[in-house]
Amino acid sequence: MRIFRDRAHLEEVLGGVTKWERTLEALRAGGRHLGVMYSVGDSLTTMRARTTAFATDDLVARRRYQCVLSPVDGDAAVEVAPVATLAPAGPYSDLTDRRYLRGDARRHTVRRGAVLVIGPDEAVRVLPVPDTTVTVAYVTVEGATFPNK
Repeated sequence: MRIFRDRAHLEEVLGGVTKWERTLEALRAGGRHLGVMYSVGDSLTTMRARTTAFATDDLVARRRYQCVLSPVDGDAAVEVAPVATLAPAGPYSDLTDRRYLRGDARRHTVRRGAVLVIGPDEAVRVLPVPDTTVTVAYVTVEGATFPNK
């Protein structure tokens, strides 16, 4: 897990790599409708919604995508834990690329404008924070480029 203080910090650290440049473009995109999923091929999908739309009872881990979360109009609360320390709450689904897990997780606050990046070896639970909108992106873990773009 890594929290970047803002998008400029993410660009400073990971800029120049195609998948992170595309992720930054997606995070900056204005005029997106709440609750609508947008995609750049199968390498990047994004959605802007209230935190309640992403909230789950269990922690969620992904194998093929990294989760990137950036609060738009308030602070977001998340819980994060290493997958290796958690117990399965159900089977992995290849269709959704999700595995639900249970166990102890550490709570973090992601400030408005900051960017949280969750690796494939971590699980995250977005907590419902009233009136907070976030942009969530799922970015492929494969390679540094988007071969289809």
